[in-house]
Amino acid sequence: MGDAVERPSYLKEMLLSPTNINVSLSSAVLAGALSIPFGVPAVVLIGIAWLAGESIASMYVPSLSTFRSACDQRARARRRAGIVEDLSAEIRSRGDENDRNWTVLAQMHERIAFLREIAKNRDIPLNVSDIDRLDDACVDFLGLWLSHLAMEERERSADDVSIDRRLKDIEQRLAKQPERAEQVSLEKARGDLLEMLRRHQRIGTRKAAVEAALLSIPDAVEEIYHMVISAPTSGAQADRLQDAINRLHMEESLEATVNDELGDALPRPALRVVAQRQ
Repeated sequence: MGDAVERPSYLKEMLLSPTNINVSLSSAVLAGALSIPFGVPAVVLIGIAWLAGESIASMYVPSLSTFRSACDQRARARRRAGIVEDLSAEIRSRGDENDRNWTVLAQMHERIAFLREIAKNRDIPLNVSDIDRLDDACVDFLGLWLSHLAMEERERSADDVSIDRRLKDIEQRLAKQPERAEQVSLEKARGDLLEMLRRHQRIGTRKAAVEAALLSIPDAVEEIYHMVISAPTSGAQADRLQDAINRLHMEESLEATVNDELGDALPRPALRVVAQRQ
């Protein structure tokens, strides 16, 4: 998924952070408490101190690399959650609620949640970026699943016999050497029908590739999970883990090709979500 499409406002993130809100509320409570014995001067003094602290913090905190990294990570997580929600809704409208892929997806989420927890408490060869890529793999899984469902629908709706009949009719009309304007229109129609036939023929190959990717993504997540739990602190696992993580995104070029093949098979919101990987 890469970075968020729009970077968050770091100043806004700082002002609305739980820490800053708690400090502001504590200052208000302290000002209220001191106003009883000391009156308005105490409130003014606390207000000036709070304003000075906010001004200093707003100049330095938003520029900190650690703060920005945390904000970017939260923005990616929000964006990822939105894409997952859209994809899941579209899949449910097309597929079976009891499909085995839901169980596979749930197990992937469990494995990733476990890896995230032990990454916080132990020194393992997985960093925050690696965990993010695992989360992105779940989005890729949903996108490929939706593409697979759309291709199945397209296969069921394809009527190659009717297209062949139309092609023969166009060929017969072209053989009669019609006027130039009609000939151009007929040749364009013939080209469109031939391209449609080629796309229908390619769907089977693309579908097989998508099915393979739907199997390989959970398998790669499972491989990473077992490598970590078998030797959680082993530095020797780092290269093998990185290779496994890199395999998770080998289907990105496949998805770009699949989107070209699907065309109008998906409704625009779903197609936008499937194509949105950068």
